[in-house]
Amino acid sequence: MSRKKFNPLERFERVEYAVGSLKEFIIEGNLKPGTELPPESEMAKQIGVSKFSMREALRVLQAQGLVDISQGRRTRVADLSVGHATQIMSITLRRSKSPLFHLTEARRSLEGAIARLAAIRAEVAQIEAMQKTFSKMEHNKGNLKVCVEEDIKFHNILMRASKNIVFEMMFIPLIELLMESRRETSILRSLCWKITSRSLASNEGATLNIPLP
Repeated sequence: MSRKKFNPLERFERVEYAVGSLKEFIIEGNLKPGTELPPESEMAKQIGVSKFSMREALRVLQAQGLVDISQGRRTRVADLSVGHATQIMSITLRRSKSPLFHLTEARRSLEGAIARLAAIRAEVAQIEAMQKTFSKMEHNKGNLKVCVEEDIKFHNILMRASKNIVFEMMFIPLIELLMESRRETSILRSLCWKITSRSLASNEGATLNIPLP
């Protein structure tokens, strides 16, 4: 009785297999940022792929923000960052061409939850920084550029004050696209000022002791 032979993995499948193995090694192994990975040749041998497939797999992980690759140094586990996640989400939202109404609707829902957590967890310095952004927006209501810049600053502080990294990954792409929409449609105070202040007031933002108009 003849045995059925397994088909060898195609190059793309070998790269995917190596990517999956490395992810498991890093995540399941709880490797801390900065931890050096074994040499490429050693990892390739352990996983059972070629050096070329291993190199391609590491490039994929670098693009995903999981490893840092530097000339003359061993590959290391990358620092924790939401940058890559937000980039992917931002591209997806851009391609979906979500209407401004949907973006604003999603923002309001997230903003309320973020504001509630920030009201509990915000530090004094963060509250003071948010107060400054409100003051600057109030004195520049007719200046779109200043208003948009301060609105972005405010929400970055608000997200950090919530101390929830997941909100940051979800919220940053929404803010970026809304800012673009505002510039393109020249929506001044209605979105740049009123939505921020009124939604915060209705979602416990007032407990941050930020004076709202």
